[in-house]
Amino acid sequence: MKIYENMPFPPINLINFKMREHSAWYSGDPSILANFYSMNPNNTLLGNDLLLRNTMFWSRQIKNKSDLSIHVPIAGDIAETSANFLFSEAPSIKVSQANTEESASQSYIKAQDDIIKMADKINLFRKINEAAETSAGMGGVYVKIAWDEELSEYPIPVIVQADKAIPEFRFGIMTKVTFWTELEMDGKDKDKCVYRLLETYEKGSIVTELYKGTSDRLGTKENLKAYPETQDIEELVETPDALFAVYIPNVLPNRILRSSCLGRSDYAGIEGLMDSLDETFTAWMKDISIAKGKILVPECYLNKVDEFNNDQTVFIKLDVDPISESGKLITATQFDIRADKFEKTSLNLLERIITSAGYSPQSFGLNIEGRAESGTALELRERKSFATKNKKSQYWQPALVRIIELLILAYSEELGGDIELDSEISVAISDGITNNLNEVATSVKMLSDAMSASTETRVKLIHPEWTNKQIQAEVKKINNENSVGNPDNNPDLIQIEKGKVNKEDDLEE
Repeated sequence: MKIYENMPFPPINLINFKMREHSAWYSGDPSILANFYSMNPNNTLLGNDLLLRNTMFWSRQIKNKSDLSIHVPIAGDIAETSANFLFSEAPSIKVSQANTEESASQSYIKAQDDIIKMADKINLFRKINEAAETSAGMGGVYVKIAWDEELSEYPIPVIVQADKAIPEFRFGIMTKVTFWTELEMDGKDKDKCVYRLLETYEKGSIVTELYKGTSDRLGTKENLKAYPETQDIEELVETPDALFAVYIPNVLPNRILRSSCLGRSDYAGIEGLMDSLDETFTAWMKDISIAKGKILVPECYLNKVDEFNNDQTVFIKLDVDPISESGKLITATQFDIRADKFEKTSLNLLERIITSAGYSPQSFGLNIEGRAESGTALELRERKSFATKNKKSQYWQPALVRIIELLILAYSEELGGDIELDSEISVAISDGITNNLNEVATSVKMLSDAMSASTETRVKLIHPEWTNKQIQAEVKKINNENSVGNPDNNPDLIQIEKGKVNKEDDLEE
């Protein structure tokens, strides 16, 4: 998308609108949801979607001035569960030449150790976990690479949300992206104008521009010196011939616009179900409020102060003659709470929402009464969740490799680092299953008894995340402890040491 002065901003299109909607659900804030669904955007691109929004539960909350509304934060739970399946365990980084069967060159082993050290220092995988959560909600996420010698000796990965970027793709590959940020303002101009900082990343350069506009218009370009926070920013930074930004879609295709390269949110298509869940819970809470026990008494029994308190036990006045027999009666009322019906409806909606988002209800703690299962049974029961996780891994795995390559490039070219690498990098994402140690040990023992796997293979089964160096060290320890080359544990070697076996015996044999 071409950016020009005074253009509508943020850009108005259906995908951006849905990002704003999904952002409201991800926030978990009822006031944000009510404000979003009650607003009247000034465009015709939304068509029937605007008519549909007027029937939503949250669109009626402000219009009807409802005194009670309950929000179930299932959208946030879905995004968090998605990230947990992907990155509850940190991925492992390996340099191909450092993990070959032959003895690897020390330079490759050092490069791998340096990369792992850099990833730890910049909290790479903690940030990736955060990015994965918002990606599930917003349909995708960006990671840009920044560097500042005063802040860090290593490049810094920066997470940018999907609704704060304007990308350009060619044949499905991002060739250019503009990130934008609204700057905070003080004083009288705060409500009249909006300053926005635009950073355009493309191969070989990063261009930074400042615009002064309004809440719905980009406005005109300003000098970076015009705003205090941007005075020290360079307008043009030349970089190595690479795009120092990566886009990771949540999943594709985007069902709203199938030709789009922007990812699909886990909330796509289930907004109405989540809205109905909130309406059900709100009705449930109102049922509880209405069912509070109350006592009906004659007016003369009440306090003189005529104030209404919803939580007081006695509050309804009856205009009856206190001298008559009926006027002296005290009547108690208690309505039934339809808890079972509300619970069944809520659970049905929850299961439908979770399933439509691509997960098994068991992943959210539903339908697990009395279950204590092995890793294999867990995978079978949550097959849908693991299938979704594996699908997302296909987008994250190459993106992580690219991010690490860009970090190495920026470290070497911009910060004078010494990681020189001419070997491929691989990133392995954990399968997300915590295997039972007894099960693994049983499998390894069966392989050992059948003499169908070497010690090295058995160690890899127990520690799949280890590097080749760690595996070889463990194999050596096991061999030493199990009589291979150890006279103390090998009877034949003991005999030789004691001189009980001589050369003549060897020749006869």
